[in-house]
Amino acid sequence: MHRILNNVHLALKALRELGPLQLSLFAIYQLGLHSGHYLRTTPSPSPASQPYPYHLRPVISLPNPDVLRTLLGENGLSALHLEANEIVSGQVRLFGAKPVPLDLTPPATIHHWTAYEGHEHGLGDLKYIWEPTRFGWAFTLGRAYWLNGDERYPEAFWRYFETFQDANPPYLGPNWLSAQEVAIRLCSFAFAAQVFADSPHSTPARLSLLAESLAHHATRIPPALVYARAQHNNHLVSEALGLYTAAAAIPDHPSSGQWRRLGWRWLNHAFQHQFTPNGAYCQHSTNY
Repeated sequence: MHRILNNVHLALKALRELGPLQLSLFAIYQLGLHSGHYLRTTPSPSPASQPYPYHLRPVISLPNPDVLRTLLGENGLSALHLEANEIVSGQVRLFGAKPVPLDLTPPATIHHWTAYEGHEHGLGDLKYIWEPTRFGWAFTLGRAYWLNGDERYPEAFWRYFETFQDANPPYLGPNWLSAQEVAIRLCSFAFAAQVFADSPHSTPARLSLLAESLAHHATRIPPALVYARAQHNNHLVSEALGLYTAAAAIPDHPSSGQWRRLGWRWLNHAFQHQFTPNGAYCQHSTNY
C-alpha cells in the first residue's frame, strides 16, 4: 500500500509540474518501450556488403583561418594546440577538467538501447560513458587542423571513429540509449567529415562508413522523438538539430526529406516555446 501511495503521489507531482501534455507524451514513450515498438523499429542492421551509395556534403561555412587565428590570439592558439595534442595522445578533458584516458568502449556486454531505459546494468553514472562518445573533442581536432594542417589530427579522429564503430554497433549499447547523445554525436561527425575532407586520411572507404553511420544516427531519432517532446527542454533542440544536420550532410538519402521536415518543425517549435521574449531559457541552469 505504501508503494502504491508513493506512486500516486509521484504521478500527481509530475502532472502538476509537467502538465498533462508532457505527461501524456512521456506515457506514449513508455508504451513504445514496454510494447517492444522501439525494439522493432530500430533493429541493429547487418553489415553492408557494398560501399554506401549516399555521399557526404558540407553542412556549414568554415571561417577564414586568418580571422580565426586573430580571434584566438597567441594564448588561445597555444591552448588549442595543447588540447589537440592531448587528444592525439589519447587524453581528453571531460567537462573541462584534467585530461583522462579517451575511452570509447562500453564497459560491459552490450544490449539493444531499449534494455538500458530504467536499468543501470552495472554501468553507474552514464554521463561518464556518454561524454567522450559525444565526440565533442573532434571540434578541437578540427579547429587545430583548420589552422595548421597537422595530419596527426585527422588521423586521430579516424582512429577513434573506427574504435567507436567497432565497439558500438548501431542501436546496441548505452551510447545509443539517449537520442540527444546520438544527435550531438551526429553533428560532431558531420563537422569532422567536412573539416577533414581533404586529408589523405579521409579515404573514400572511411567517408563512406561515416556517411552510413550518420544515417544510422539520424534513423535512431524519429521513432522516440516523443520523449524529447515530453521533456520540453534541450533534448528537443539537440534532436531536431541532429535531424536537420543529417538531411544537409547526406541530402540524397531517401529519408533526408523527412529528417529535414522533422528537424525544421521541432527546432522552430523549441525556439518558440522554450525561450522567453527577453531571451531566458526554460531550463533554469547556467549550463543552458
